[in-house]
Amino acid sequence: MKTRFAAIVAWLVTGHLLIGGLYWLLLQVPESNVFMLTASLLIVVAATLLVGAIEQVGLRACSPAEPFRAALAPSIRRSWLVIFPVVLFTIVWYATAHVELWSSAHAGEIDAWIIAKLGWTKTSGLHTTIDWFIAFVRYGIGVALAVALMASLAVNGVRGALDAGWIRRGCSWRLLLTATVALFVGFWLPWQQVYWRPASLPATWIQPAFATAKLVLLFVAANVAWAVILFVASRPKPAAS
Repeated sequence: MKTRFAAIVAWLVTGHLLIGGLYWLLLQVPESNVFMLTASLLIVVAATLLVGAIEQVGLRACSPAEPFRAALAPSIRRSWLVIFPVVLFTIVWYATAHVELWSSAHAGEIDAWIIAKLGWTKTSGLHTTIDWFIAFVRYGIGVALAVALMASLAVNGVRGALDAGWIRRGCSWRLLLTATVALFVGFWLPWQQVYWRPASLPATWIQPAFATAKLVLLFVAANVAWAVILFVASRPKPAAS
């Protein structure tokens, strides 16, 4: 199991590097004429299909019964299905962004109501709690549902979207907890250190070398966290005893 997990992490690291390369290529294309716009569109389509293939292979390969080579062909055929979980997560993102904007715009009114009705004057903790709850809905629930949908699509094709089982799996405490903790530990916490460097670091080649090593470690940590989420999402729900 450890060997398979390490192989999945290596697959994700390689695949996400390729996706990053396509994104870099997209940034280099000057959209000055129809030909360049067409080239940009083709790069976007290629990156989308690559994302679908990478994530589906990772999901399917989590099963000990299916080797990487067997997971590759069906994942490529169904790579376009990635648009469904992307749309789902986008909906969750915009819904939570709307709530976030509303909460920020009416913060003063909320504070006034709390002071008038409850006599509380220290409301900063409440707003912090609201922000964390919105983040949990956006990333914890949003990512769990999107990955559960992708897992269902990877195995069953388009029919997987019609099976309500992915909704139950996405809302299960197991996947919700895993997605929340993995994103917090593997993405959010490391990102807080992205600009950190020792004060004693000499202003020589050591600085860019240190920055490169740090970014590589952050990238690998993020892929390990993502592999954990895929692994849990691909596991069938234990039968009730």
